[in-house]
This record gives sequence, C-alpha cells and structure tokens, in this order.
Amino acid sequence: MRITSADLYDITLDTAAYWNIVLLRLNTDAGIYGLGETALAYGIGSAAGLGMLEQMVARHVVGEDPMRIERMWQRLCRQTFWGQGGGPVVYGAMSAIDECLWDIKGKALDCPVYELLGGKMRDSVRVYANGWYAWKSPEQPRPCNTPQEYHDAALRCLELGFDALKFDPFEKHSGPGWHYPGQNPPRTLMDLAYARVEAVREAVGPGVEIGIEIHGALGPAAAIEMGCRYAPLSPMFYEEPVDTMNAAVLKRVSENVPIPIAAGERLYTRYGFREFIEAQAIDVLQPDLGLAGGITEVAKIASYADTYDLHVQPHLCAGPIAAAATLQLDAAIPNFFQQEWFVHHIGPLYDLVEQAYDPAIVGGHRPIPDEPGLGVTLNEERVAPFLRAHIE
Repeated sequence: MRITSADLYDITLDTAAYWNIVLLRLNTDAGIYGLGETALAYGIGSAAGLGMLEQMVARHVVGEDPMRIERMWQRLCRQTFWGQGGGPVVYGAMSAIDECLWDIKGKALDCPVYELLGGKMRDSVRVYANGWYAWKSPEQPRPCNTPQEYHDAALRCLELGFDALKFDPFEKHSGPGWHYPGQNPPRTLMDLAYARVEAVREAVGPGVEIGIEIHGALGPAAAIEMGCRYAPLSPMFYEEPVDTMNAAVLKRVSENVPIPIAAGERLYTRYGFREFIEAQAIDVLQPDLGLAGGITEVAKIASYADTYDLHVQPHLCAGPIAAAATLQLDAAIPNFFQQEWFVHHIGPLYDLVEQAYDPAIVGGHRPIPDEPGLGVTLNEERVAPFLRAHIE
C-alpha cells in the first residue's frame, strides 16, 4: 500500500470563535484514507501549522508506505532539520501525519487503533468539562464574570452529565477574546479568582471534582500564595500555575502547594517532557496528541511517566479528529487519569465528521469508539468548502 495524495482543510467556524481547525487526509492506493489534525486550533499559529504540514506531506509522505509508522516518525524528526528541537508548528504537523497513519493501519487491519496499542485497559474514560465558563448559549449569552455566574454555569455542567470540571478563575473577559493576569496580579483580582472557585465548590458540592487552570500566567510567589488559598477547597489539580518552560520553578511551586500539579500542553515529544518527569515537577502530565508528536510519541511519553508512577490526562482543545485519536490512546495506557472535554464540542464543530460525535457523557464517562482506525469518517459535504490544498 502507498500514500497517493493528501488533502488539507483549513476550517474556521463562526460558532467556535477564535478556533481554526487544520485537518489532514492521506489517501492510499488501497482506497483507504487516514485522518489527522494539527492541534493549533486556538491562540495563533494555525496558518503556520498548515504551511508546515503542506511541506512535510509533499516532501516526505506522498509515495510512502503508511504501515511503517515508526519509520515515518523518525524520518520526519531527523530529515526535516527542524524536527530535532522543533516546537508546536513542526511537531503539530508530525502529529497530524502520525494520526493519519494509525488510522490507515487500523482500517487496513479492521481494528480500532487501541488494539494496535495493546488493547483496551478500559471501555470508557472519565471526562472533565472545560470551556463551560466561556461558552455562549441562550442560557449564558456572555462569558462568566461574577462568582454567581460561575456558580450557575457550573450547575449546568452537572446537567450535561459531568461530575468533574476545570476552569481558569483569573481570566478577564473584555471585548473579543480573554486576557490573563500579570505575574503579580493586584489583590482585588486575586480575591476575585478565589471567590470564583469558592462559588463553584459551593455550587457543585464535595462530590464533584474541580480543576484549577492558570495558563502559566502567575509568578511563583503569587502561584504559591493562591495554591495555598485554594487547597482547603480540595481541587483535583492545579494546572500550569507558572510558566512551564522552567522545570525548577514548577518544582518549587509543587513543593510548596498541597495540590497535585498538572502541565504539559506546551511541552513537545518525550525530550521536552523528560526533564519535568525526572524532576517529578508534574504529578499529572497533559501532552496534546496533536502537538506533542502524535499517538506514536505520546504513547512513549506515557510509558516513561509510568516508570515514575505519574498520571496522564491528555490535553484536548481542537476538533473531532484530535478527540478521536486521543480517546484511542486513553483506552490503552495504564496510567490514564481522566480526559479533558469541551462542553461546546457539539453541533457545527462535530458535524465535520459523519458520526454523532457529541459528548455522550454518562455518569461522567465517555465510551471508547470500537470502529476500525480512529473510528470517524469525514462529512465530505461539510468539509469541502474548506479544502485548501490537494497534494499528489
């Protein structure tokens, strides 16, 4: 079997403002295609990811055997120059290609990808809600601001079937987008950030898990102070309390805050995670399959983390292909903790695939798809207007 061509899709949806989904389809001479996604959907960088993906596919992928997954990963890492020491643009493109190859191989062998990874450890995965506090809906026409608004929105998460949720209590919404605090925020903002978490805990009670996300915005002094204030509210983790480019600083916070530390969405490949794992600066690793090197590489990250008894809860903030790939790995790794899931990943965003790929949350869990490959197929009519490149 050979890869004969590729299609790249650049998808922007009005209903998912500030999100730009970059999808890849690799076509083969066996009539099987594989899907992948570069998870630069938020922030900025999707255009760079699209360009990198186009170059990689044209120069290194078309004409190759899709069954040789590890061989392709090593080629992209070591023969593109920037694969050795790259960042999210390079590794995001590699991730999308890697996901496509696993999808093709699973379909060719008529089995889900999790079977190729050693089989299921679990039939469903626990999920926690994210995005609920900035989700615009008829019931919540604007992002949450006051503690009472956070309180009410958290209750709506429970109605959707979640029993765990995560949010950034420091986010400030004014005009388009959101804004983060400085490393030493004013006392008024620190008090508001505490009151928001307190209001959510009061709303959901002690039986629902709460994760606190800071997006790496605080300096170590403020991060330690706020972590100690939050501790009596029993958070399940404290995510990126400081910039995660410095393992020593993150370790300092972890040693002074009695909450498990989570991080990893801005770390790439096993080489980027190694220092943090060996320093045990992170308790819960959050690699993103669409940025950290794909299924091939995140499986290795999880395996190395397991030697230190560390948990893995993959980061997920993109489209339905990224979600499908992530669920396949979740099913197979022994040290899986729980899975991030955005409450607005419904409607137009998941219409990009044929399957009714809504959250399907039952008792705080999401079942693992059992169809071959990643378990999803493109909605051809829906994605057609977003085709940006065809490569042969």
